[in-house]
Amino acid sequence: MEATPRREVVEKYRSGPGKVEISIDGLNENDLEFRPAPDKWSIREIIIHLCDSEIVAAYRIRKLLSEKNANLTSYDQNLWVTHLNYGKRNITIAIELFRLLRKSTAELFEDLTQEAWQRTAIHDQYGIMTLFDLLQLYAEHCENHVAQIRKIRLQISHLSDEKG
Repeated sequence: MEATPRREVVEKYRSGPGKVEISIDGLNENDLEFRPAPDKWSIREIIIHLCDSEIVAAYRIRKLLSEKNANLTSYDQNLWVTHLNYGKRNITIAIELFRLLRKSTAELFEDLTQEAWQRTAIHDQYGIMTLFDLLQLYAEHCENHVAQIRKIRLQISHLSDEKG
């Protein structure tokens, strides 16, 4: 893996929390609770999911770097949303934790050897993954949810226009 693409993905990963913060700037509590459809997550639930997903990411990355052929298990994100009461969680705390986890994990990437970047783990859904694979997965995960939030904001805006 060349250093330039790796640096680009590390930067995308690092910039995720700022993009999340920008994506929700100016939203009120009603906006955060808005569901684009009955079976879809609210913006609050998306933000809390990103935080919890980052807890898992931080663990998986550390496990991959520390254990030979580490096993990475998946989880049912919808059960987490329901059983961990995402709709009642504090969004400010979640964003701060997300930011700190990303910052702490990104620090690990600064002085890794080429061998460390080639280390692998076995994910129960995705199979063999390198550190770069995991990094790319989580960088894109945040980008996808930021895009999802933007779409929800458009729906909220259209509804406001219709009312106003």
